[in-house]
Amino acid sequence: MNQINNDKTPKDVGQAVERVGKTQRKVTRNILNNAGTIVGIFIIFVVIVVFTTDIKLTGAMKWAELSLVFFILLFCSFSMYVNYASNGTRAGKNSETFINSYTNYDTTKKKIVENKYQTRLPEFCRYYIKEELTNARNAILSEVGIDFDTYLKEYIGKDKTYLETDNKLSKSQIEAILKANAVKPIKLTPEMIMKRGRGNGSRNPLEIKPETKKKIHLSTKFTTTAITSFITGVIVLDVIINPTWATFAACCLKVLLVVLNGFMGYKMGYENIVVDTVEYMNDQVDLMNQLIQYIEAHPEPEIAEDEGETPKEEDCIKEIQTVCETQEKTESKEEPKQPEKKQIEIKKITNNIE
Repeated sequence: MNQINNDKTPKDVGQAVERVGKTQRKVTRNILNNAGTIVGIFIIFVVIVVFTTDIKLTGAMKWAELSLVFFILLFCSFSMYVNYASNGTRAGKNSETFINSYTNYDTTKKKIVENKYQTRLPEFCRYYIKEELTNARNAILSEVGIDFDTYLKEYIGKDKTYLETDNKLSKSQIEAILKANAVKPIKLTPEMIMKRGRGNGSRNPLEIKPETKKKIHLSTKFTTTAITSFITGVIVLDVIINPTWATFAACCLKVLLVVLNGFMGYKMGYENIVVDTVEYMNDQVDLMNQLIQYIEAHPEPEIAEDEGETPKEEDCIKEIQTVCETQEKTESKEEPKQPEKKQIEIKKITNNIE
């Protein structure tokens, strides 16, 4: 008998798991896309239920009961937050965005290791720090029309008192020079480029790791959880024999807080992977590609002292000034040669005339 091949039937366990993963990713995307609608409908329902009752504040004699309810809600909300945060993290790691980003990161890293480019990482870090410091200061100065070479010659490291004596400078230019002088070198090490993680920032290429950011979110609620665990251990509950519509409304209002914390936890866990981690890895890949381009442009390694240390601000300034001085010397040497050539050409022309 001929066997009928059905493409829809998984041939092995791997295909079955992959299909389940795709279905899970599809469901996750649908939940995230419609999360606002779901929560909005539930909020409207709670508002309708609550406003069909007579809303009153808890009496002075019931503050102890109110405190117990508060700690119970706090404990349940935090538990829901942590639970769905881990679910969001797993969903984020199964997303195509994370998988593609990690594949790109892993491929670029392997290329560096295979070509033994990692030995040039300290050199590249020094180069990147100096270039970033120059660009950051130049961006501030260019807004007020100050040339960077002029800044290096006359204004770098000068205080406000000295700058105010210069009649050529306006008030905005003095402020820009002081702001540029206050810019310090960033920190960049080989470990920051090659290890996985990410955060965000204006100048620093790699900031808070996503793992650290997640710990910050969880640690903010740890203290309250410890308190709620103690309080809930001594609470005694009595069954409501005759529940009313007001009881149901109050229950819905309290459930709303727990449900919202669940959605917020899921959102935090998912975005910690899909947004924070992916952006961190993409920036790492960008730095790795810059390393490869730097080595291709500078095949011979530069010998420098204290390779493992981040260059100091003074070292960066000295190197930038040295480059500018060498450029000036070469230009000054080349300029006198041009009139000599012209004189020789003039002599030749006059000789021919004679």
